[in-house]
Amino acid sequence: MNDPLLGEKLRSILAAIRADLKPEMQGAGAKLRCELVEMLLARLSVEADEAAGPPSGVEGERDWRIAHETKIAEVLGRPVAPTGSANELEIAPETFTAWFATRDPSLRVNKVTTVPGGRSKGTILLDCDDGRQLVIRRDFSAAVTGTSVADEFPVIRAIHGRGLAVPEPLWLEPSPEAIGGRFIVFERLAGKAMGTLFSSDATPAFCREFAAALARLHALDIDDLGIAETLTFGRQPHPVGAIVDSYEARYRKGMPSVPLIDAAFVWLRERLPHIGNQRRLVHGDAGLHNTLGDGDRLTGLLDWEFTHAGDPAEDLAYCRFLIAKILPWDDFMAAYHAAGGAPISAERLSFFTVWRTLMLSILTGFARNAYDTGIDRDLRIEAIGCNTFPKQLRDLADDLARERQALEQPA
Repeated sequence: MNDPLLGEKLRSILAAIRADLKPEMQGAGAKLRCELVEMLLARLSVEADEAAGPPSGVEGERDWRIAHETKIAEVLGRPVAPTGSANELEIAPETFTAWFATRDPSLRVNKVTTVPGGRSKGTILLDCDDGRQLVIRRDFSAAVTGTSVADEFPVIRAIHGRGLAVPEPLWLEPSPEAIGGRFIVFERLAGKAMGTLFSSDATPAFCREFAAALARLHALDIDDLGIAETLTFGRQPHPVGAIVDSYEARYRKGMPSVPLIDAAFVWLRERLPHIGNQRRLVHGDAGLHNTLGDGDRLTGLLDWEFTHAGDPAEDLAYCRFLIAKILPWDDFMAAYHAAGGAPISAERLSFFTVWRTLMLSILTGFARNAYDTGIDRDLRIEAIGCNTFPKQLRDLADDLARERQALEQPA
């Protein structure tokens, strides 16, 4: 399949290699290999842009080849800097010290460390002169998820101290002026990240702790917490119906139509009357990639940007994909129920199994569209759109086909 943006995508890879990887290389052999990769990517990117080869005739071919090599030289001669939002997290310690001056003048930042891997939000670690360690969670200027830290701050503040391993939110900066994007300042929790959306080294015991944490989360009452007005879908009479409506409206406006996604929405709407009407606090991105751990102990439940009122089955279906590779699902659910988690019907779990991959397909499709339309040409966005989006469509097709077949089988 011809891709009109193939040249641009190759140049994004080239920019990231030159800006981020090449400076870290020490050995002469590695540097040489990197330069060879640079030359090849530059040439391939220009060739991808060319509609045709050289014209016939010596003079015509001479002019074409001179122009062709000039374009390649121009690509290699561009300033060494990543494109898109990649450099938004490069912020000097003095910038943060100045911001803290009106909040806590004792905080003087001496070290800023960017945490790699953030897809929708940036994470920055701050080390201060007095030994305090803080975390900045920051919006990117172009947010393909449509969420902001300003939305999650009141939820985290309300549930902190309620029996969940949630970092204490210290301040919210609602203006993007200070560092280029809204941000929350947290106290740093102990522990390490427990994996990605697709893999984890969590132990079965850790997964049981995670199940218990989800049970405690789902037991919290939205109205008692005082967050119904600010929580997404907190005042909706049917939160699950509202989230389906919301995502379908965003999908119609935010990316080209995909028949598989259209079919998934039809199936969900057919099943919606059969799953009841839950209105509990839902994390919305409850995977092991959003946890911190120390051995078997869960030390942090992070990244609350998708939190909303809804059905607890959504969080359970969301994490099942990876949990089931580590711990038998019945054991996980036994730990969930033992910690107070309410019963979850097979019908609800089936609904949200399809919902999980549909939602991820839409969000990664937004990334694909953001890159294709030039909103953000960062390599991070390119990787999500070109690599993760097709994988999510594969998973959506698999989940939708399986769940439809299961419902068609006689009881």
